[in-house]
Amino acid sequence: MTDVYFFETKDKEDILKKIPMLFDRAFKGLVKTGDFTAVKVHFGELGNKTHVDYRYAKEIVKKVKSCGAKTFVTDTNALYKGNRHNSVDHLENARAHGFTHENLDCPVIIADGLHGHSSCEVEINKKHFKTVKIGSEICEADSIIFSTHFKGHMAAGFGGSIKNICMGCASRAGKQQQHSSIKPEVEQEKCIKCRACGRYCPEDAITYEEGPALINQDKCVGCNECVAACPTGAIEVRWDSSRSDFQEKMAEYAYGGIFGKRVGFINFLFNITKDCDCFSDAGKPIIDCIGVLASTDPVAIDQACLDLVKKRTGKDNIFEELHGFDNTVQLRHGEEIGLGKREYKLIHVK
Repeated sequence: MTDVYFFETKDKEDILKKIPMLFDRAFKGLVKTGDFTAVKVHFGELGNKTHVDYRYAKEIVKKVKSCGAKTFVTDTNALYKGNRHNSVDHLENARAHGFTHENLDCPVIIADGLHGHSSCEVEINKKHFKTVKIGSEICEADSIIFSTHFKGHMAAGFGGSIKNICMGCASRAGKQQQHSSIKPEVEQEKCIKCRACGRYCPEDAITYEEGPALINQDKCVGCNECVAACPTGAIEVRWDSSRSDFQEKMAEYAYGGIFGKRVGFINFLFNITKDCDCFSDAGKPIIDCIGVLASTDPVAIDQACLDLVKKRTGKDNIFEELHGFDNTVQLRHGEEIGLGKREYKLIHVK
């Protein structure tokens, strides 16, 4: 049973003040003197208002540096088109949201290189993958602290620490491997020929030769940006394999992302939206603020988050209700492969 530390509040500013205490309680001895320690964040798509503010990362950086580590804040490039598709645009995006060397008092590094191709192979020998492709700078880190905004996600059901590791640590090729089971298709009679889907496709896999959009399944990498871009809901995911395969792949990539590392996880339960911070507008939060959790186990902390959301909403799994599928496969498979434990002890801190 893993300890999960929880500070409950309805005030986001209270959370900012409690990060040092949570760090000390949950991560004692985790960061060593001389470590290269990554603080893994999500910078938020340009214009997004629900991602975790840079000020929270700054507090984590302060604590890591106080341990005598060499610290950097990091993320990997996105699979889809947008302001995080390459390192130059990604860093400009980060700067616009306050993630700068000056504000954080440490470097900001994109972990998988200019175009998302800088990676190393990590051997895991699991059900779906023998090896996984992890961003080089994350591979070379001695310890990692993950700062995660817990929220919904259209493909994973919810996005917590597991998703922050599996997508956030993977190179672009690694992201493609995980998405290989989720290819979308167009319901022709619903297509209004606006071509919004094509503007967001990173692989130019969408054509309009017959009028309505057509997706080339051989070129499609399964990023599902077209699904998000379509204003009429004409594009839906075609599950070539079961939805559970995608979540199992997430868990396995998460295993590879932290294999051999000393790791800690801080999950922020505020501005909880139906969709993720990869959208410039993730929508109105369904829950404003519950609090913040810290643990060394990604499975336990994500399970605790789901349980706290259940307690707040009175619903067994609001994300399953919103997205229409079982989103706990990632937790079950994560436990099966040794990523973590679903059973935990919640320790309230004040």
